[in-house]
Order: sequence, then C-alpha cells, then structure tokens
Amino acid sequence: MRAETLVNHFSQLFGEPPQSVWESPGRVNLIGDHTDYQGGFALPIAVPYSTWIAAQLRPDEEIHVYSDYLPDQRVDLPLETVSRLAQKTPLSGLLGFVVAVWDLLGVTTGANILLMSTLPVASGLSSSASLSLALLAALSDLGQRPHDAKTLIHLARQVENVYLGVESGILDPLAIVCGQRDCAIRVDALAEEGQPVSFNYAQAGKSLFIIDTRTPRTLAGSGYHERVKETKEASDILGIPCLRFASDKNIDQLTDPVLKARTRHVIGENQRVQATIEAAERGDWSRVNQLLWDSHQSLSRDFMVSTPVLDETVAWLQDMGVGARVTGAGFGGSVVALGDCEQQADIEALLIRRYQENRWALPRVLTVLRPADGLHKVL
Repeated sequence: MRAETLVNHFSQLFGEPPQSVWESPGRVNLIGDHTDYQGGFALPIAVPYSTWIAAQLRPDEEIHVYSDYLPDQRVDLPLETVSRLAQKTPLSGLLGFVVAVWDLLGVTTGANILLMSTLPVASGLSSSASLSLALLAALSDLGQRPHDAKTLIHLARQVENVYLGVESGILDPLAIVCGQRDCAIRVDALAEEGQPVSFNYAQAGKSLFIIDTRTPRTLAGSGYHERVKETKEASDILGIPCLRFASDKNIDQLTDPVLKARTRHVIGENQRVQATIEAAERGDWSRVNQLLWDSHQSLSRDFMVSTPVLDETVAWLQDMGVGARVTGAGFGGSVVALGDCEQQADIEALLIRRYQENRWALPRVLTVLRPADGLHKVL
C-alpha cells in the first residue's frame, strides 16, 4: 500500500484530497499469549500489514465511511443517530466501530473516511485494534485534539470492551501504538507499559512467517471469555490479585485440574517471554525456536486454545527446524514461525502439500522481513 494510492482513491470518492492520513499496523505476538488479562508479560511486534485511513471533516453532520475489506463496506450515517445507536451494545461490524469512536470521542461534526487494508481480518493479527486506533487517531487529529500514546491505547480498549463487548486486554493496542522497527515490545500488562527490546532477526538471516491457516476462529470469543473466567477463579482461590504473582508452588494449592493447567500455562508463559528476550539479545535463535515450540505445547495442552490444524502446522514446521506456535486468541487463526530466509519457498511448498492432502483450505503465508513501526501519521 502506498499513501498516494489511498489519497487518489479518496479524491475520486469525495472530490477532494483528505486532510489526514494514518497507517495503523497489525501486530503479531511472538510469545506471551493469554497472560495480559492476568497482569503478565507478552512480546509482540508491529507487522508491515496495516489499516490505512484517509479522512476529511465535512461542513455538515453526515458521516460517510467506505471500506475495501470489511463485509459491510459502506456506512452512511447522520450524526444525530450516533448517541442512540451507541446504546445498543454490543455493536458489531464497521458501523459498530464508527459509532463507538464517534460516541467515545464526542465528535460533533461529520466526516468523509476511506479505509483500506493489507491486514487479513480474523486471523490473529489484531485487525480490530488496528481499525479502532486508525479511526481514533484520524478523528482526534481532524478535531485538532491529538491524544498521547497512553490515551489512545486506553480509548482503543474502551472501543472493544465497552462498545463491542469483547473482553480484550491491553496487549493489542499497546503493541500497535508502541511498535518500533527491528524491535519487539516487552509488554507489562499490569503496569500497562511497553518497552522496546531488540529483536533483529533480519540481521541473523531470519524471517518471520505468519501462516494464516484459513480456519475461522468460531470459538475465539466464547473460549477467550471462559479462559478469563478460569484464570480469575484461580487467582481468587490463591488469594493474589492476578496470576502475575503466582509461582510454581502455587499450582499444587489448586485442586481443580483445569485451574491447575491454566495457571501452569500463565506462569510458564511469563517465564518464556523473558527467556526469549534474553536469547534474542545474545543471538541464540535456536533457543528462541525451542521457546516457541514450548509455548505452543502449553497453549495446546494446558490452555487448550489450539486446534488440530494449528497443532499439525506447528509439528510440520518443527520437523523443518522452524520455531512455531499458535498466536493470538487461538481456536483457529494463525501460526507465527521463525526460520531462515531461504526456507520461505520450502515452507510454503510443504504447507500447501500437507493442506491439500488433508483437504483443508490452503493457508496464506505472510512474510515479515523485520518488525515494523507502530501507529503513525503519514500525511
């Protein structure tokens, strides 16, 4: 995607160029899933697949939004209906995002908006948070009330939690806002802070591969909410604010085998995040691969958010010596993998052959040559 392409499309739609253009990347979590809502650690990067937004204020109170990638590709809405629609939570679709952001920011004017994307939807790359942040940033900019990074992160979380009814944590918006080239973000969910750490796999001749398995995440919402409930129950039983403060000895204090397993994953995953940072800093990419495999096994067995397709995909990649794990909420979606640059063609060929043999929809392999910059204004 080029900014000029977006500007040209906008001008064709609305008759004049936009006043504000933003790029809001997706994110992939390298390691540290299902820890953020228990105050834990995660290690995401911003990826070079993004939601792009071009926007312009209107002199009237009409909202016109066009999208090239969502099922409901167009929203035409009088401003006066926003407050009423905002009461009908949970909201959904493009209309839901538009209503949520207008209501949350208290925008009192109409606008023309064009959204374009290179970011796959519903594949574990946080397309929802990317869209929320794009809208929030552009509208704040148009209203000449730009928000700082921390405020944008909290506003994006409110869009998801309050308006869309999704119990998401701080990880996605924080990773998207704080992303830096050649860096991962060490997310401390309890402190709601992100610290860039070196993760320059490109320098070592490595590439990151995101394998969109094309399996719909049909249980992601209900399963996610159930894991939130289970981990909260475990922390309540242990008498601690969150599982961030749990240790291996606490596992034996739990009698329910499900709560034991969930707790074991959170404790181990927090440890794996720090170990991955340390391994990357010293260039020990073999150790990083092992930590990715260990994380997948924990997510599959203890947290039970994997699927047969995800498990098989990780196993095939592991046989090639490629570090891999399910990423995101699970229950479908994507696998993140770290391998040598020259393995790209072999990885794609292997997965296509294996998926064909199993009569699965063919996967989409996205290559991330290096971590990208986070949310930023383009024009």
